[in-house]
Amino acid sequence: MHNVVFAFFFLSGFTSLVFEVLWERSLARVFGTTSLALSTLLTAFMAGLALGAWLAGKWAARTKRPLRIYALLEGGVGLYALLVPFLLDQLPAVYGSLFVRLFDEPVAFAALRFVAVFAILVVPTTLMGASLPFMSQWISRSSKRFHGRVGLLYATNTLGACGGSLLAGFVLLPTLGLAATNYAFAALNVLLCLIVLAAEATFLSDEHLAPLEEPSDDLDEAFGRTLTAEPTSRRATQIVVVGFGVAGLVSMTYQVLWTRAYVIVLGSSTYSFTLILSAFLLGLGSGSAVASSFVDRVRRPVAWLAATQLLLVTFATAAFAVLDDLPEVLFARMREQIGSAEEIYLFQFVLVGALVFLPIALQGAAFPLVVRALATRREHAGADVARAYTVNTAGAIGGGFLAGFVLMPLLGLHGAMTLMLTVNLLVALSWVATELRESYAKPKAMLLGVLSVVAAATVAFGPTMDRVALTRGMFRVYWARELFDAKKFASDNPELVFYADGITATTTVEKRGALVTLKANGKPEASDGHDMATQILVALLPMMIRSSDHPVGNENVAMIGFGSGVTAGAALQWPLARLEVVEIEPAMLEASRFFDHVNHRPLSDPRTSIVETDGRNFLEYSREMYDVVISEPSNPWIAGVASLFTVEHFWRARRRLAPGGVFGQWVQLYEISPENVKTIFATFSAVFPHVAAFSSMPKGTDLILIGSEQPIELSPEGFAAAWQNDVVRAELQRAGISSPWDAYGLMFMNGDEIRTFIAGAPLNTDDNGLLEFAAPRDLIRYDVGQKYFQERYFRTDDYGDPVGHLADWPQGWGTEQRAELAIAAWKAGKPGLADRLVGRPRAESLAAISPTDELTPTQTYWSVRHAEDLDLEEAVTRAWPWPNSELHGLVSDAAGGSKHLQAMMYLERDGAPPRHGFVGERGLAYAYVLARRKYFRHAMEQIEGLEQRADPTVTDSVVFHLIAGHIRERRRRYEDAFDDYAAAARLLIE
Repeated sequence: MHNVVFAFFFLSGFTSLVFEVLWERSLARVFGTTSLALSTLLTAFMAGLALGAWLAGKWAARTKRPLRIYALLEGGVGLYALLVPFLLDQLPAVYGSLFVRLFDEPVAFAALRFVAVFAILVVPTTLMGASLPFMSQWISRSSKRFHGRVGLLYATNTLGACGGSLLAGFVLLPTLGLAATNYAFAALNVLLCLIVLAAEATFLSDEHLAPLEEPSDDLDEAFGRTLTAEPTSRRATQIVVVGFGVAGLVSMTYQVLWTRAYVIVLGSSTYSFTLILSAFLLGLGSGSAVASSFVDRVRRPVAWLAATQLLLVTFATAAFAVLDDLPEVLFARMREQIGSAEEIYLFQFVLVGALVFLPIALQGAAFPLVVRALATRREHAGADVARAYTVNTAGAIGGGFLAGFVLMPLLGLHGAMTLMLTVNLLVALSWVATELRESYAKPKAMLLGVLSVVAAATVAFGPTMDRVALTRGMFRVYWARELFDAKKFASDNPELVFYADGITATTTVEKRGALVTLKANGKPEASDGHDMATQILVALLPMMIRSSDHPVGNENVAMIGFGSGVTAGAALQWPLARLEVVEIEPAMLEASRFFDHVNHRPLSDPRTSIVETDGRNFLEYSREMYDVVISEPSNPWIAGVASLFTVEHFWRARRRLAPGGVFGQWVQLYEISPENVKTIFATFSAVFPHVAAFSSMPKGTDLILIGSEQPIELSPEGFAAAWQNDVVRAELQRAGISSPWDAYGLMFMNGDEIRTFIAGAPLNTDDNGLLEFAAPRDLIRYDVGQKYFQERYFRTDDYGDPVGHLADWPQGWGTEQRAELAIAAWKAGKPGLADRLVGRPRAESLAAISPTDELTPTQTYWSVRHAEDLDLEEAVTRAWPWPNSELHGLVSDAAGGSKHLQAMMYLERDGAPPRHGFVGERGLAYAYVLARRKYFRHAMEQIEGLEQRADPTVTDSVVFHLIAGHIRERRRRYEDAFDDYAAAARLLIE
């Protein structure tokens, strides 16, 4: 009957961990997701546990019915959990005034935040912390050998927490949400209370429960052990207690450091954090359970403590040494067949567990051994357990803060881990010295000496960490399967020009040739390559749209996310009055210096002010009103980032908009399912009555959602006013915008199209956290959304119709203005939409154009459509610049049938082309044959090589421009393709 209490305590650990997760997430909605805020929450939680253990230690020995007290403690937790939502509703009013008054005083602000959190959590966490001492007091009364059973209590409680972590992270929160899970587990705790009370009154009562049968002396003699540990001096006991407190500090520091390292390897999703925490809890619980099975037969617990800690240091060093090899292991797994997301998460769990299980299990073994050393009398077992638990928890509080806010920023991941391994080694050596001073025996001294030397050697000569290898980012299946193969992965060795283990993330800057890339926890956030258009337009497009009915200049702008600084620098090219940038990771500001060549150095601009905080908190509690708010967070699959895509956050942003203000939100289309894109759009549209979506480039996968309280009217006059500013125009041209009309062509969905797209889509809220739990799975099935948008949009040519956002359409729009819209639509890869706007070209109109005429926009569009519609094969045959050449016949044969393979083999008869392709007629023929075989990337390289050589016989020919236009259109280089077709049409007219 005794053993049923372990089931009770398993449930205690299960529910306690779930409550910790729930309350942390709920409080983060108020206090933000900065590391300091989250550390405050964790500190307050653990401080309550320590307080509860300390108080219980004073009362456990005095109570006659500790099991009843335990039941009431669990019931109290459940009842209090019902009050938590009400208490949370009262917090914003208090916290908002603190935010406004004390934001610039981080120490005082953090202290008051701790007081506020502690005031809310002190009751349930104190009750939780008191449960182990009272339960230990009850279990000790049933057996002289109570140390192992107390250790087993701790083990089952920890294993229950492991189960709670997995269930909460993978099942409960994704399906029930915060509020429903909180109520369900409040009811479960109350039910547990009632069950324990009933058991305590019946089959677990003193009247019905006989003491456990004690082992016989014969059995003790067979094992050569005694029932009681050999006496330990008071001084030795004090050293054990202090050492166990330091061990708690080291243990929590290990957890923080390992979590950061594994998040870099596995990705920063909520599932990664859940898996890592669960692996730690499984190791702790398993280690405690194993040690509990034999601890009652240990005569010298301090010796065992010393040995386990020395082994811990050795295995922890080994686990740390292979961290940078894990991305390669993950790369190999990602390239294999993937059946489901669960398969990958299980693999990641095993990957983490295989490395940390032994060192973490050795940490878990310390608790029953310390209890064995400290608890010598059953009647004081609760107090002794409370003392051990309190000092260990107090050490853990210090370790969490020390690791995240001192060691990591100052020493980096490698330096912090090395320091903690050294501290752990010193604790173990102090216990070695204490043990040998208390009880010297040569075999024992030799064994501990060998373990000490091995542990010290592993720390002293441990390998350094390959930072490039660690931050490869192979948790993205798309990278592992599409961008890398085994050969490319092995040869990939970028130059690491910046590395910082910041407070919230590890920030790096890599150079691959001329390309500079910014990463956070191994995930690319920005670059000076293809990301430039997105980084620039997410800043300037909202400004341009606002300029449709507001004067240009003197705007007050807020921006969430700094990254490379390109977006901030682009915003500052606008004649705004003030730019307030909210950045959660200070290391990003330092890393942005490596983008000074493209970001206009925004940190040096006097109009810029940097606020290092959480974007949600800033918009919730700031008193400022903004003309434009720009949100450029990371991807929503990253833990915490999805909170910037909720209904509540968008409402905060809307409340901060001045009359006529515009909100611009970056949204990805890659590595995300269409269902989750619909959720983002639906959530955004639920808050902003007027919305539109734009691509940052033709057929691009980066979108900019525009939201406003006023109708979004795209005024030519407003766009023209912005375009007249030389600095703004130069910046827009850097993003590929060659005309103010181009913005119309970049529309991805108008308001009506969005409403059709989101029909029936659920909303992402703080309570349900839909994106945070759904989006990480999209990383694994990365091609689902890609295929959807490819079929629905990128292979079509009639979407993103801007006419619904054009004032006085169609009466107020002249023929040439419509043609400008059509040209913009064609340049965006939407010729079907363009034709609807201006109509198909008429051959008689083109025939009437004089070679000396300056073409109108309508004539330009029609001439391009005419050139595009020409039969390329016929043009190659009839208009070849060298009509009597041998290659002309070859090209004509390739055009007329299926002999393009033979033609390519003939052209390559002397070997593959040089770096910039073949020259002259051979080069033009090779470009055409490559295009016929649909090798458009290589054909593009050949065309660019011919342009570099500028041979007029080639580049001034109709055939060249038709071939180049055809290739560039297929490569989505629509602007260049338009120019090529226009040049071909002009040559035909002439």
